[in-house]
Amino acid sequence: MEDPWDMAENMLSDVLVSNVYNQFFKNNSDLFKDKIVMDVGCRSGLLSLLAVEAGAVKVFAVGNMRSARYVTKALGHGENAEVFEPLKGCISQIRLPCGLKKVDIIVSEWMGHALFADSLFRQMLEARDKWLARGGHIFPNVANLYIHGIAQSARQTMNKNLRPVLLTDEYVNQQSVITEKSLLKTINLTTSKYNESFTVDFKMKALRKGKVSGCMLYFDIGFINARGQLQKLFATGPDTPKTYMKQTLLSLEDNALDVADQELLVGRFSMKLGSFAPRGVEFSLGLRVHK
Repeated sequence: MEDPWDMAENMLSDVLVSNVYNQFFKNNSDLFKDKIVMDVGCRSGLLSLLAVEAGAVKVFAVGNMRSARYVTKALGHGENAEVFEPLKGCISQIRLPCGLKKVDIIVSEWMGHALFADSLFRQMLEARDKWLARGGHIFPNVANLYIHGIAQSARQTMNKNLRPVLLTDEYVNQQSVITEKSLLKTINLTTSKYNESFTVDFKMKALRKGKVSGCMLYFDIGFINARGQLQKLFATGPDTPKTYMKQTLLSLEDNALDVADQELLVGRFSMKLGSFAPRGVEFSLGLRVHK
């Protein structure tokens, strides 16, 4: 399961997200101590390294072998060197060493653009169903996907034949936001199904008079523990510090909407997981002024 979407450098250079992960593992070392952990994707290798440092008795990594080599090198020949073990191959083919059948914890930087695009969502569920012990944990395991109306044009990065929705990934600041946010989807990897395709109707109120030229998708991410307590980790919204993950913009282009202050917009958003590309998704957006 070599990860072709190589964001390791961007992840590791993101001080904010790295510090958030580092603080979580330090504050929850009792969760990882003497546990068997699997890092699905091993995108930057950071979660593997932090799990080792938090006291895991074994950390397996599947996915990015280049990042796995970085973790191996970082551990050197110290007392924790044998704790970390990369496993090559697809999840469906891999067998755990030493007769092991289950792991206690699955960690992963699984999130993609707009949460699902180029994500490890399906791989996480496959690993969960194959290896996670009863009562085990997934980190991070919860996410919310939001939509905002924006008053700036996105670059056209897709073929015109794919209209009316054009996609791009950018960072949008708070000044470009023209509507309230609306929650589209909540995901919990502990209970999610393989086909999380969905269609949802939503409403957004205009914050000022102007032209809505597109919509912005972003997410927040967190961890719910066994007691049902939520710990928020980070978000990719316009009112939060920048992270390595940008927002995804859906451009209305020629169908931009003129809105008055406090005017209500209604829309329908669909997301379908790709059937041909394992990490591809299809977005559909309809938006109009409510009369």
